[in-house]
Amino acid sequence: MSAGGAGRAAHDGTGADAAVGTDATAASGPRRRWPVVVLAVAFALLFAWDVVEAVGNLVSVPLDSRYANNDFYRENGLDGLVAEPPWVVLVLGVLLPPVAFVLALVASRRRSLGVVALALAAGLATVAALNLTITAYVTSL
Repeated sequence: MSAGGAGRAAHDGTGADAAVGTDATAASGPRRRWPVVVLAVAFALLFAWDVVEAVGNLVSVPLDSRYANNDFYRENGLDGLVAEPPWVVLVLGVLLPPVAFVLALVASRRRSLGVVALALAAGLATVAALNLTITAYVTSL
């Protein structure tokens, strides 16, 4: 009974005790958030690298297919092989990394640091796999 009474006494404290508990939890909030912010910024740089690669593909693939391949095909009478760049796939490659990053952050919101890291790593792995698939598709055309 004494343990129950002591527990009740701690919860039935004065307003000063309640204020101390509130200040303690409010002070721990920012301290707990900065590792998640640092982790998110580190992963944002990795996701940004994929965006840079996708923008490079978006710029270079149409130039390569237009000037190198299509001109060669037209000069040699192979008009049936002339192809337009895969615009949908190229634009999807640019949009995929930011969407995956935001989805990973939203899915791991208010979770532990390990869960946030795992969600961001899974998102980055998904983006890398899909970008490799897009690259293989574009180069096979």
